[in-house]
Amino acid sequence: MSKINILNITIDNLSLAQLLDDIKQGGFVVTPNADHLIQLQNDPEFFHVYRNADYVICDSQILIYISWFFGKKIREKISGSDFFPAFYWHYRNDPDIRIFLLGAGPGVALQAQKNINEKVGREMVVATYSPSYGFEKNEAECHEIIDMINATNANVLAVGLGAPKQEKWIYKYRSYLKEIKIFLAIGATIDFEAGVVPRAPRQLSETGLEWVYRLAREPRRLWRRYLLGIIPMLSLILRQKLGIYRFKKPLGLLLHEAGLLTMHQVEVLLVKQAKDPDQRFGELAIQHGWLEPKTVHFFLVELPRWLQKHYAHRLLDYLEVAGLLSHGQIEALQVEQQSDPRALEQLAIERGWIKPKTVEFFQRVQDLAHRPQINSFESVYFYKPSSN
Repeated sequence: MSKINILNITIDNLSLAQLLDDIKQGGFVVTPNADHLIQLQNDPEFFHVYRNADYVICDSQILIYISWFFGKKIREKISGSDFFPAFYWHYRNDPDIRIFLLGAGPGVALQAQKNINEKVGREMVVATYSPSYGFEKNEAECHEIIDMINATNANVLAVGLGAPKQEKWIYKYRSYLKEIKIFLAIGATIDFEAGVVPRAPRQLSETGLEWVYRLAREPRRLWRRYLLGIIPMLSLILRQKLGIYRFKKPLGLLLHEAGLLTMHQVEVLLVKQAKDPDQRFGELAIQHGWLEPKTVHFFLVELPRWLQKHYAHRLLDYLEVAGLLSHGQIEALQVEQQSDPRALEQLAIERGWIKPKTVEFFQRVQDLAHRPQINSFESVYFYKPSSN
């Protein structure tokens, strides 16, 4: 399956027919549009969810135009509101596909359930739930929803809550939903299926002007998203075209790459940071006792400085200055090495002082620092669009 990179979002370049066949094996589907591209530049949690989705499919004709601008060609636009009806119609005679609808207003999901089941001629949608406003912040309600879904025989969860709420909710709770194999983030599709919100005329959708229709219907809610997002998006697209676009890795993901935080820890801190944007990620990690101040300072200040100046240090220097090995620990390892000729970092791993993933990370950093022809700072701290 080929992929196309737009503003560091890797889009799976596949047809609707191919996706319908492949998804039976399971997976998490997200559908990026132009608004998502902008949100993903500024929301580390949302970005992390996208990087961990199984299918990232093109939801917008605008993204197809952008791919042409880059000399590529996205095969087909597959919006959530097109994919979902194609999905249930494709599997209408397959009793192994059973859907739970989560989202929309009171009674709307129930109406969508009735309409879909009448179309396919069987009880394909087995249950629905319309959550309360702000439910995603209520852990008790979220676990009630999980219990509700698990109590059914559903193996497909279609979530229509709007982005990025729906994607974040799926990612956070998918491990609790043991019987669900297919996760679909479908936006306003439940409203469309219930018939309470009309879709844009197909001609507008096919020419990339569906946003004009939606803006005309809901100007007070959507004007900021569509009108204020156009200029920054065009600027970023031009920067990628000129080869000067870079997306800096959020600190949490960098620390995860270095084996210093689990993804669960990163997610916990991102949720706390979302509630209090004035709190810095590194400060929160220190407050939780997950990192030492010396380690956060190293990743924010010392390591970028070393990489920008191509300072090539010993592996132990990185580990010691980052506060991951103390001077006393290094001396103990050196004594042990007199009778065991293995590398000190391997001895440290054996003692449980550092993780193999941390050693691998700093070995890569060390290798980059020894190669002056490479911008080692950008290679470590930035994602770069691929040439696909």
